Parts: sequence; C-alpha cells; structure tokens
Amino acid sequence: MEGEGRRFTLREGMGETHGEIVLHAACLFGTLGYTKTNIGEIAERVGMSPGNLYRYYRNKQAIGEEVVRCYLAGAERAMEAAMTGETTPEARLRAMFTAGTGGLLDALRENPRMVELADMICASESGILSAHIAWKIGAFKALLDEGVARGDWAISDSAAMAETVLDATRAFWMPTAVAQLDPARVPGRVQGILDALIAGWRV
Repeated sequence: MEGEGRRFTLREGMGETHGEIVLHAACLFGTLGYTKTNIGEIAERVGMSPGNLYRYYRNKQAIGEEVVRCYLAGAERAMEAAMTGETTPEARLRAMFTAGTGGLLDALRENPRMVELADMICASESGILSAHIAWKIGAFKALLDEGVARGDWAISDSAAMAETVLDATRAFWMPTAVAQLDPARVPGRVQGILDALIAGWRV
C-alpha cells in the first residue's frame, strides 16, 4: 500500500502471516476496490490457498476491518507525531488536524477506492470506528484541558467541547465526505473552523 510507512501501521502483536494477509489485501482493496476483491485473489497474493487463509480470517469483511484498524493506527500515530514538536495547546490542536486531514487527503489521492472500505466499516458493528472517535475526543479534551490550565482558554466543560470540536469538523474526517470536496480547499476550511472555535475559547 502506497504511503504505508506514514499512514499504515500493523497492530502490535499481529503475527507475520496475519500481517502479510492484511498488507496484500490493503493493496488489492486500493487498486481493485473492496467490493471487487475476493478471497481467492488475496490468498493468491499471499501465496496460500483460500482454505488456508480462512484459518487466519473468517471472511473478507474481517480482513477489511483489520485493514481499517491498521490504517487508523497509522493515522493516530501520525497525529501524535505531528503534535510532539509544538509548544502550545493551540499549535498542537492545529498540527493534529493538519496531519489527520492531510493524511486522509493523501490516502484518497493514492487509493481513491478506500471509500468502499470506509462505507463498509460505517455499516459494520465492529466498534472500530467508535474506538477511533473516542481516541480523537480524548485527544481533543486533553488539549482543551491544557489550554484551560495555562489560562489561554475559558472552557467550562472540556468533555462537551471536545465532542463539539468533532461535530464541527466531522465531514473532514470521513473519506466518503472528503472525496466529494475540493482537496485544495480542505486545509483552509478546516483551519477556518478552528479559528472560529478557538476565538470563542480565548480568555
């Protein structure tokens, strides 16, 4: 998968064979699309029979879910890395958005068919998406709390405001929605929303 060093991270504890299946499936989903890729094609790329592949994953959806988990793990890692060098909560929040939405734009440019995976995961009951959303809200809340502690921002309920930040920017985190937008305008639109939010928090 192109760009996997930046945005695709195999989960800790994943065995070598599981990892090979996920990496090859990600490549196929990115080129053929999730819908048109079948288990036989994934098995052939890995160098095993379809029957053997079922020993590792029960079906194509389970493989697709693991691909999404790995993509989201890479996205979270990229956002954490982007925040590391910044010295203020505002700068870290902006860096988190730049890395997160920028990474999604890059991924869509490289693999536009990833939208099919996004649709699948939104319809599944795996809990993958809700866990990632909880991670984002937790990261927002930590930054908001830090800004309040520094005396930069006046926010009475950081947990509620963290959810508001997500609600205000939700479209820019969703592959299906972002694919419909002009990519050149996305960074400016996101920063504009942050400008409006942060202006309301300032002491």
